Amino acid sequence: MAPLWIELNGKRHKVELAEGASPIVDGIPLDVDVQHLEPGVLSLLWTDPDGRTRSFRCIADADLDGDLVVVNGERIAYAVYDPRSLRSTSATASESGPKPLKAPMPGRIVRVLVEPGEKVTAGQGCVVMEAMKMQNELKAPRAGVVAKLAAKVGETVAAGAVLLVVE
Repeated sequence: MAPLWIELNGKRHKVELAEGASPIVDGIPLDVDVQHLEPGVLSLLWTDPDGRTRSFRCIADADLDGDLVVVNGERIAYAVYDPRSLRSTSATASESGPKPLKAPMPGRIVRVLVEPGEKVTAGQGCVVMEAMKMQNELKAPRAGVVAKLAAKVGETVAAGAVLLVVE
């Protein structure tokens, strides 16, 4: 099977899966036992390199906002990339249509730097979010106009929450 690329918290990981074999993440085989408890719910028992076994309950639910999975009660944003779908995409195709700016992790909105209807450039700072006692400036996913602004100062947001949309 061709490897998948999964993005968690802004970092891409190469995942190789094969029937009856341990998954390999970033070239490292993982000692993990996966049990399907019910549709959309997995139980994972993972033995880390130090020999400690950790248990995770993972829920993938279509009702969650955006691309999220809940692991032991924590909402985690993710994206899966299939290398076959990336082969012939052109820059023009990826720049067309609305693009959401999503919260990379749970946090609190500290500042909103743009207004609805405002023109923005790709990479321009749009929202400042505080997470884990650090402030992060979240940038426009592409050049365009802010079509929707959902972020409000002081609001707490979940990972994967749409903060604004650029068209």
